[in-house]
Amino acid sequence: MRYFNMYLVNAFTDRAYNGNATGVILCNEKMDDEEMQNIAKDLNQSETVFINKVDTDVYATRFFTPEREINLCGHATIATFYAMGENEYLRPMDKGIKKVIQHTKCGKIPVELEYENRRVQNVYMMLNPQIVRKSIETEEIAEALNLSMEDIGYKDYDLKPEKVETGGSDVVIPVKSIDVIQKLKPDYEKIYKLSKREDVVSFQVFTLESENKVRQRTFSPSIGVNEEAGSGTSTGATLFYIMKYVDPDIKKIISTQGIEINRKSKLTAEMISEGTVKVGGRAYVFMNGVLNI
Repeated sequence: MRYFNMYLVNAFTDRAYNGNATGVILCNEKMDDEEMQNIAKDLNQSETVFINKVDTDVYATRFFTPEREINLCGHATIATFYAMGENEYLRPMDKGIKKVIQHTKCGKIPVELEYENRRVQNVYMMLNPQIVRKSIETEEIAEALNLSMEDIGYKDYDLKPEKVETGGSDVVIPVKSIDVIQKLKPDYEKIYKLSKREDVVSFQVFTLESENKVRQRTFSPSIGVNEEAGSGTSTGATLFYIMKYVDPDIKKIISTQGIEINRKSKLTAEMISEGTVKVGGRAYVFMNGVLNI
């Protein structure tokens, strides 16, 4: 019998029953791919992350949905390092920023933990988004979301959906109002087929409530998650899109997500240098225990 400490953590919230729930497994010894996939399937969270220490403040992570492994997951990163910090697997600080490195299938991802009174307040990850010039036809997207063509866009801007890479790929889709966000009825089968065809993880639908307040929904049926309660990588992609096509002076956004599925999340994204977006927020450890296999 082997034993592994584990946590269920809600990312992008500070309370139970909200945010994006994540399984976190601390790997004190080796697991094979089949074991990790089976554990993720049994835990049945949107993502489960397996983490092991490589060196001082350097960690390797792998991310699994109940169906398959993915290269990177924003909310699972935030959840994992919050749990690590809160349970003092990382050396705590009285106050300040602790920097660690996360090794993923996308390469090395810098992560920062913000401390106050030796408690973790927020966790952030650094992303390097880029626009991929391969747009899906707007008509196909509107049909998959059960929207009209007039619903897509923002004010008088001539905006179209774009594919954005952040470690995973999103089709970022601007819509004109919160009413549109609330009324859309995703056809998950159509989104799945389009996502597979275009090699994207998610459909990221957003609207600007004000200059820096965003309301969003993320649909990821291609990885077995119909709707995400909160997506960090997709929020980073959204800020990058807004700066490129709406207003380059909007360098920080606060996004609300998950309301329609009763899992409210709050995320922040900030352009901290040219090409680098810092994404993160709070987290809440909902459960801890021991995995026996």
